Amino acid sequence: MLPSLSGVLRLALVVSLGAGIVAWDGSRHHAFADDEEEEDDGGGDDDDGGKGDEGEDEDEQEDPKDQPSITAGGLYTIKTYPIRENERPLTITQNITQLRLGVGTDVSNKGAFESAGVNLEGLHGYTDNFMLVGGFTSAYNVHQFSVYGGFEGALAYDLIDIRLAGRIGRTAIPEYELVDDGMGGMIQQPSGQYQSGDIKLAADIGFPFRYVARPEIAIVALESVMSVDFNGTNCVDVMGDEVCANEIKPDLNPSIGIVTNPIAPVSLVVEAQLQVVDFDFTKKLAVPATIRIQFSPNRLIDIGGEFTLLNIKPTDPDDDGPAEAPGAFDNRFLSLFFAARFGK
Repeated sequence: MLPSLSGVLRLALVVSLGAGIVAWDGSRHHAFADDEEEEDDGGGDDDDGGKGDEGEDEDEQEDPKDQPSITAGGLYTIKTYPIRENERPLTITQNITQLRLGVGTDVSNKGAFESAGVNLEGLHGYTDNFMLVGGFTSAYNVHQFSVYGGFEGALAYDLIDIRLAGRIGRTAIPEYELVDDGMGGMIQQPSGQYQSGDIKLAADIGFPFRYVARPEIAIVALESVMSVDFNGTNCVDVMGDEVCANEIKPDLNPSIGIVTNPIAPVSLVVEAQLQVVDFDFTKKLAVPATIRIQFSPNRLIDIGGEFTLLNIKPTDPDDDGPAEAPGAFDNRFLSLFFAARFGK
């Protein structure tokens, strides 16, 4: 028996609707699958890129040459404190303390090894850009000494600081003697003996500056710029001449030097200072110069020596006074030092 026309039509309608639903659902799942694949591809690219970046970072970390010379944030700790002198910050890091002990002696022509001096100086990082400074220095069997204390803070971190320190001390005054010049005449020369000057109170002002041109070389300057005196010293009779060491006037004393690090543990420093007492460039001018060699076997210790010429200013041949008698190499001082750092 043949089905009725209405039954056939209903069956055809149901089949058509079912086929349409299946086709629409299949296309929907296909579209979602394409979207997921695109997202997976994008995520895969990101993952690959991330892995690539991580791989590159790992390679950079594995190669110390590609690493910056400072730690995260630019601040060192006692465990990461640089061995190389030129990489050390101008202001020592917070909670790190450095103590330096030095022992020296006069090595001038006259009086060599007949007098000694002891120095004890310290630095303490109060904050990362502010440190406390202080110490005691002496020479010529304490005929010359200085006790100082103050602070140094960064104006531009690791480039230029400001340094203020109060100081109490005195200067040794050399004694002279008449000796035969070999041509029938007599000349004045240092005898190797010293007398103590008067006690002096002053405030030292400096703007320590360092420019690192390369890891192996840097320019340092202006650790001291001038001193403000609070009292004057009495005049002293030296070989019949009256020498007035220092009046109640500011003194000019700028410094400049070069630091070289041929290899990381070894540094060589050459530094000179212009000392103009009372801003008198005629009779009260001296130019001391120092050469320092330092060896740092690890991050905690420095060992070295300093050789100082007390005045390399050329002698005036027309002046026979004792203030002009010493030559550039006549007054010399040699010291050895040991420095240690501790803290966090």
